[in-house]
Amino acid sequence: MKLDEKWIRAHLPKECRDEPIDVFSGLYMDGLKVMSYGERGNPDEIYYEAKDEEDLHWWQLDTICYFVGKDDKSKIWRWYRDHVENDQWYYIEHRNYDYNAIDDARLPRFERYLRNLKYAFPSDYFKKKVEKYTGLMNRWYLIPHWGYDYENLCFIEISDSKEYQSDFDKSEEPKPETIIKVID
Repeated sequence: MKLDEKWIRAHLPKECRDEPIDVFSGLYMDGLKVMSYGERGNPDEIYYEAKDEEDLHWWQLDTICYFVGKDDKSKIWRWYRDHVENDQWYYIEHRNYDYNAIDDARLPRFERYLRNLKYAFPSDYFKKKVEKYTGLMNRWYLIPHWGYDYENLCFIEISDSKEYQSDFDKSEEPKPETIIKVID
């Protein structure tokens, strides 16, 4: 896929500008249509249809923003999934933690992506993305647990709610009997 590398790199945060930006494997251009090669003999599909060249540049930049930069994985979660027995997760609990929640590997990537978007995109676009990704973070909570700090560009806990087990079982996780180890 043809990229306007100079334009894209100019719109990335400085710490990401030297990173590889060819993140479009399996895609090709057909005019203003981004096409995906057919899976296992199926026909090729339209992946994205740009209105014009400028729209295509912004779509490419948005996509690249998801892949560049470094995740902050330094935070400690209260609970980590250890293993499954009989369709039930068992957990390790930390007494000292940054997040009062079950480990969610998406959070560092979502934060990095949103920080990258903040650098180049208009505030209304950025706000819509924050709302979308905050919704994704709250997917498994009956009461929203996560909010977004627009000043520090990170997710924050806004409640003590816990995740529910599944769409069929709304009981909170982890249950006391599923905590198999506590670490100080």
